[in-house]
Amino acid sequence: MKHNILLAFSFAKRDFKERYVGTGLGQLWYVLSPIITIFIYTVIFSDFMKMKLDIVDNSYSYSIYLVPGLLAWTSFSTILMRLNSSILEKSNLIKKINVPVYVYQLGIIITEFGILMLSYSLALIFLLLVNQPISLTFLYLIPILFLQTIFAFGLGVIISLFTPFFKDLKEAIPIVVQLWFWMTPIIYMKEMIADKYPALLTYNPFFYFVRIYQDIFLYSKAPSADLVMSILIMSFAAIFIAALLYKKMIGTIKDII
Repeated sequence: MKHNILLAFSFAKRDFKERYVGTGLGQLWYVLSPIITIFIYTVIFSDFMKMKLDIVDNSYSYSIYLVPGLLAWTSFSTILMRLNSSILEKSNLIKKINVPVYVYQLGIIITEFGILMLSYSLALIFLLLVNQPISLTFLYLIPILFLQTIFAFGLGVIISLFTPFFKDLKEAIPIVVQLWFWMTPIIYMKEMIADKYPALLTYNPFFYFVRIYQDIFLYSKAPSADLVMSILIMSFAAIFIAALLYKKMIGTIKDII
């Protein structure tokens, strides 16, 4: 197990280095990408369109509301789509090298979690620049972001196990992810759908994560015990189901890829 974990970190390191290989700015894009995302939504929505929320006394209140959910979703959706095709993309290596498939997938997760933490570090700098108070409550972000990554990993592995059997999933998942984004109150307030479409909130697992991020960024509010319990259950349930399916299906998958 220790050897496989070290190997996963090795794959993650290689993935991190090769992501922007051949580009002029290289690994600087890891910093530039979230900065550009934050800048675009800050300028377009808070400055040009004058979209402000009356819930916090800040001219960039909409950006403060938007940024944490958007950065979290970017990581979540990237993990799902990368894991979705991970077995098919690594099929040649899986056949030639006697390494468990999950090691390649762990490498993806380690890389994406590092990028997620970097993005949120830049988001905190953004808060300082717009004079939004930051307190010790923001430390809750670390375990919550970790649990989100665990949830994404479990869900992504489950999807990846079925993709070799149903190759249309490789094309369908990006569409499902896009629909999921618009059903989650990230760019709009949850009150806009709470009364008419309450099921979109109640049965949307990612909404529970977004709600915590938005409360922390806007109000420095610690997550409630029931919310933490909900995401704990979802995250470890996803990992448990993924592990069971992996154990039952991986042998057959190696035979058909």
